[in-house]
Amino acid sequence: MAEVVARAGVPGPRGRLLEMIVVGAAAALIIIFSVAVDGFATAGNLGVMLSNSASLVILSCGMAVVIISRGLDLSLIAAMIAGATTFSTLIAAGVPAPVALLVTIAVMIAIGLANAWLIAYVEIPALLATLASAMFITGLFRFAILRGEYLLLLPKSNPAVVFLSGELMPGVPTPVVLMLVTVAASWILMRYSTAGRTIQAMGDNFQAARLTGLPVRTTTIVVYVFAALTALLAGLVMSAASGTVDFRTVTNGTLLFDVILVVVLGGIPLRGGHGGIRNIVIGIALIAVLRNGMTLMNVTTQMQDVIKGLVLLTAIVADKYFNPRDAETDTIGDL
Repeated sequence: MAEVVARAGVPGPRGRLLEMIVVGAAAALIIIFSVAVDGFATAGNLGVMLSNSASLVILSCGMAVVIISRGLDLSLIAAMIAGATTFSTLIAAGVPAPVALLVTIAVMIAIGLANAWLIAYVEIPALLATLASAMFITGLFRFAILRGEYLLLLPKSNPAVVFLSGELMPGVPTPVVLMLVTVAASWILMRYSTAGRTIQAMGDNFQAARLTGLPVRTTTIVVYVFAALTALLAGLVMSAASGTVDFRTVTNGTLLFDVILVVVLGGIPLRGGHGGIRNIVIGIALIAVLRNGMTLMNVTTQMQDVIKGLVLLTAIVADKYFNPRDAETDTIGDL
């Protein structure tokens, strides 16, 4: 058992090379945009990048933990919208924010438990289980709560919404603080907890982890409940900032691609087994700079999607080269 845990979480030289390439690319983009785009290299724009990236970082933390365990959560964005919808509906009905938050947390834990049960106990591949749950969650919340509409407006005067979209203290936006709290919680989970070590062992070699007696089923519950809670936090941040809960965020798929892009670009292999918060920071640095620079250059949304799609494809090909599967750890259908 100790050997399995000890091997997990250690990137090879190729993985470290990928991290260095992404860091170099981010640095190159910063230099290019600083020279070519007016207003890019300013403190104000840095604050905008941090605030705009908060929900993406939070989601990426949840997805990273899932992928390190050799899983995949395609329901993450649907869960995010479900959490924001539940909370927004309750506070709009006059329910006190603390009570609304507790009810919403219970809903998100139920979503995480459902995903984990399908994957760990029914043994449905994570890709299929979370794809099905994403469709179910989206349909249920859109038609049962919104009656077929796509948008839910938040009461912007509500103190909870004001708090989530405002500043915790002068110059310190609440979304940035929540982002840092999520990053810290993810780091503690993966670095110092027994569950974190088991997660890495599961990703390194799932069969060996199970045969050596590691609690893989219980840990799977921890993984998907944690992912659901990060989805809730991201949903609250995003909906409060925009004043709406938009179900088209689920159907257009671009946010989910951005999350996977951050994780893969940061150096976390899709086959799992190793990675950490450092990888999230690396991946988000490149994507945040790229998105912000393209926006300041007035690049159309469609062209941004094209560019990000090419970057994602390149990242997946690079992941296959830098983090190759091998006969010892490969398991057909493990996603």
